Amino acid sequence: MQSFDFKKLLPHLLIILGFIVLAALYSYPQLQGEVLNQHDIVSWKGMVKEGMDYHEKTGENVLWSNSMFGGMPTYTHYVPESNNYIYSIQTAITTVLGKPISFLFIAMFCFYILISTLGANKLIGIIGSIAYAFSSYNVIIIGAGHETKMLAIAYMPAVIAGLLLLYRVKWWRGVPILGISLALMISTGHYQIIYYTIFIILAALIDLFIKAIKNGALKKFFIRSSIAAIIALVALGPNMPSFLTTLEYNKTTMRGGNSELTINHDASKQQSKNGGLDKDYAFRWSNGKMETFCILVPGLYGGSSSEDAGENSATYDKLTSMGVGAQDAARVSSALPLYWGDQPFLSGPVYFGAIICLLFVLGLLVIKSPHKWWLVAASAFGIMMSWGKNFEMINFLLFDILPGLNKFRTPSMWLVIPQVLFPLLGMWGLYDIVQEKVSKEELWKKVKLSVIITGGLSLLLGVGGSMFLDFRSDNDAQILQQYTQSFGNNQQAAQQVMSAIYEDRADMAMNSSLVSALFILLAGGLLWAFAQKKIKGQQMLIGLAILVTIDLVKTDTRYLNESNYIEEDAYDAAFIPRPVDQQIKQDPDPYYRVLDLSRNTYNDAIQSYHHKTIGGYHPAKIEAYQDMIDIHLGGNGFNAEVLNMLNAKYIIFGGQGGQATASPNPGALGNAWFVNNIKWVETADEEILSLSAHRLGDTSTVPDAFNAATTAVIRKSFEKELGDGVIGKDSTASIKLTKYGLNDLSFESNNSQTGLAVFSDIYYPYGWKAYVDGQETPIVKANYILRAIKIPAGQHKIEFKFHPDSFYTGNTIALISSILLILMTIAAIVMMFRQGQAGTETKA
Repeated sequence: MQSFDFKKLLPHLLIILGFIVLAALYSYPQLQGEVLNQHDIVSWKGMVKEGMDYHEKTGENVLWSNSMFGGMPTYTHYVPESNNYIYSIQTAITTVLGKPISFLFIAMFCFYILISTLGANKLIGIIGSIAYAFSSYNVIIIGAGHETKMLAIAYMPAVIAGLLLLYRVKWWRGVPILGISLALMISTGHYQIIYYTIFIILAALIDLFIKAIKNGALKKFFIRSSIAAIIALVALGPNMPSFLTTLEYNKTTMRGGNSELTINHDASKQQSKNGGLDKDYAFRWSNGKMETFCILVPGLYGGSSSEDAGENSATYDKLTSMGVGAQDAARVSSALPLYWGDQPFLSGPVYFGAIICLLFVLGLLVIKSPHKWWLVAASAFGIMMSWGKNFEMINFLLFDILPGLNKFRTPSMWLVIPQVLFPLLGMWGLYDIVQEKVSKEELWKKVKLSVIITGGLSLLLGVGGSMFLDFRSDNDAQILQQYTQSFGNNQQAAQQVMSAIYEDRADMAMNSSLVSALFILLAGGLLWAFAQKKIKGQQMLIGLAILVTIDLVKTDTRYLNESNYIEEDAYDAAFIPRPVDQQIKQDPDPYYRVLDLSRNTYNDAIQSYHHKTIGGYHPAKIEAYQDMIDIHLGGNGFNAEVLNMLNAKYIIFGGQGGQATASPNPGALGNAWFVNNIKWVETADEEILSLSAHRLGDTSTVPDAFNAATTAVIRKSFEKELGDGVIGKDSTASIKLTKYGLNDLSFESNNSQTGLAVFSDIYYPYGWKAYVDGQETPIVKANYILRAIKIPAGQHKIEFKFHPDSFYTGNTIALISSILLILMTIAAIVMMFRQGQAGTETKA
């Protein structure tokens, strides 16, 4: 018996190595020891710092943290231990290769799997893989720190590949590819990208279903669909701890749309009929219809909101002519607000590549199979959905009726669907061309037509754009105001600068269109040479690979380059505590909160790196806490009694010269206290309005002001839990913290009467349980966001424990599923090895 022929595997291994080399060359500052300066990762480190430190110190599997928004579950952004053993594959790759090399490599590798699945030759696989990985959106989100989104996008092609293999009855390849890639994709926790991938799968399944009907093979279709569904369930299994807890947590968050308030809601905001985000918030980042053409001409809409126009720009010339120094003019010109589309701001365009757009159109013309239309339909759907509020007739309707859609924002993200399908269709067309499924004469006619369509459109958009584009934005009024202030309230001078910016926007669109047209002509030239038999297919493909790489990397380096990297020491400096932070940290009290007004209180997680804070940053806060921010802790000032009940022991103010100072809050009520009475209310509106009191720094009298030390405001729906509701406290009644933990808290109480204790901890209905001397007692919601329990007279030990069944049930499922998926993969490899041996022996 001969051994398995590994020579067949060697070319693929060399290509994979080439992907690593290409990713490393693009990410060369990483090789020099520098790190990406990513805003979202800096924020993430602030979010998880308390949990990480506590896990390292105690070894406990942290599921709750008090570092942000008074306290919240950590499993939306950090869980130190779970039974998702499949995730270790990703951890190994990212650890060995680092970032961003690993992100780009995974995207190239997964797309290469997809092209190999379709049987295309290796060079076509290389072209498609480079095009997919270096699509501008990928590098832009890497620079911003949207790492889970990038990884989810990277796995998309492999998921599609695994599915197609199953329907082609290549079980032993399809099972591990679909199972592992889908498990890894779900493990990213980026459910929005997963949601979009489902639409790609549905489009493919509709096509396969129609094919099955035509061929009288419905039984086979349903068998294969059942197997695919089983594998999908197994792939979901390792991620059940995060999946189940996220489903549970979502019921309480802003994205769950579960605020019970009828007040404080802008009537102009349109809410989905099924809850979720309001439409104004969800559709804020809607792609403009004409902006879609940035996939062909990246500079059509100015690139980014902080674009480097250089010293050859009209703005630079205008500034220097107005007497601004060359150095200052260069600084301003290096970060111009050139983006002028419908979105509030943008870090860069979504650019697929001019050559990829050419190949997509050419694929439409040369591919004779009707199965190409599902790719076209899914791409068109993704583009339409990306328009968001700019096509509200359809998008608002679907937002209301499609399950789960109302939980997501940023419609422009729908462009990830055509981002994967454009190069897929383009590579399919190349495969048919190289396989000579179309005659040379016919090929040349279709190449000409494709070049005319894409190249002509590029020129029309850029050169003729001034006829139907005005290069002005709704945001320009704010930009003009900023320039007016910088010129000493000289509006005329500011208007001159704005006119120069409009000129630079037009120039950028024209220059970008000319470059796109040039790449289209060069690619068209290679296709012409092949059609005229002047070069071979391999030479054409090598030339296309080089052009595609240059085209995309040229654009990518505008948005992810060496300026995005910093020395590791400089990166760590962002987390160095300020003098005010060091001062507060000297307090021996293990558990109190800080209100930091020297930072962006609700959009900055660095404060949570150092303290347990009233604010922080998280994209999915608990809805009740957001309500409290809106009414008592926001734009109308800070309700002093609400700060007291949240145990805000210190308030940080921005001092003169940027030197922040801390002021103790003498009214902070500590971790727990007995109240004198209960104020019963019927509704959520009554409950939150009953907390009205004087604002921080305001000495005016508030009628019937709330006093958190003496009164607890509780909804009547909790009357059953509190029995007769009779409470009291003696003059020496006390309750104090004896143990601080993240998953558990302990207190000791002393009161000669049955009393109601209010705790400065956030009420969360899932997982928290309270015990008095070991006996479970109900937790009720008090003061809209806090916990309270009834405590019998006498001395008692009170414990709170966080043990969410959703996590632990999910963790058991994860263990079983991980083992099952590993065994399925091993079995598939063994079967492929045996089939390889059998093929070798037959050939011999």
